Order: sequence, then C-alpha cells, then structure tokens
Amino acid sequence: MSESMMRLTMVSPLPVYLDEAETSGTLAPRPATLEGKVVGLLPNWRPSALHILKAVGTLLEERYRLKALVIEQPVRELPIRTGKLLDTMRETLDNFASRVDVAITATGD
Repeated sequence: MSESMMRLTMVSPLPVYLDEAETSGTLAPRPATLEGKVVGLLPNWRPSALHILKAVGTLLEERYRLKALVIEQPVRELPIRTGKLLDTMRETLDNFASRVDVAITATGD
C-alpha cells in the first residue's frame, strides 16, 4: 500500500461537553445566581439518581435562598410508541421546564 493510500483516524477519549462543542444551536442562558430561583431536579430511573440529586438539592438549599426546589419523579416504565424515549416524555419534560428556572439532572446506578 502506498503512502498516499494510507489513512489514519485519531479518536480522543476525552469527552466533548455541550458548552465546549461547536454547534449551530445555542445553549440555554445560565442565571448569574441561584438566589430566588426555582431549581428543578430530574433524576433518571436508575436507583441512585434520586439520592444523588436529593444531596445536591440539600447543598443548594444551604448555599442559596432558593424560591423552591422541585423534584420530578421519572416514570419507570414508558410505552414507547414512536421509537424514541424522549418523544414519549415530551409533555412531562415541557411541563417540568415551564415550572423551573434551572434544571439539574443525574443518572445513577
């Protein structure tokens, strides 16, 4: 095989975070502070996610004067009609987003 025919693809093991990636979309604006904000906690349905977010919520309540802390319980079993999990949760997620100023999510096993 000649040198002109060789091709090398390098893949980085480092994650690319959404706020660092170049995209055509924009990220949601971030508030300067959490003072007086409604903070929403959204665990996935893995066992430890709720525990992780409750601990985060406790720390945020100690550090800031939150207007409210909202924990949205995930639906454990969703009928997938469209083939996309988020499509089945769209109404729930839209409702959640309309009630909070900031959302924090977690996964956990």
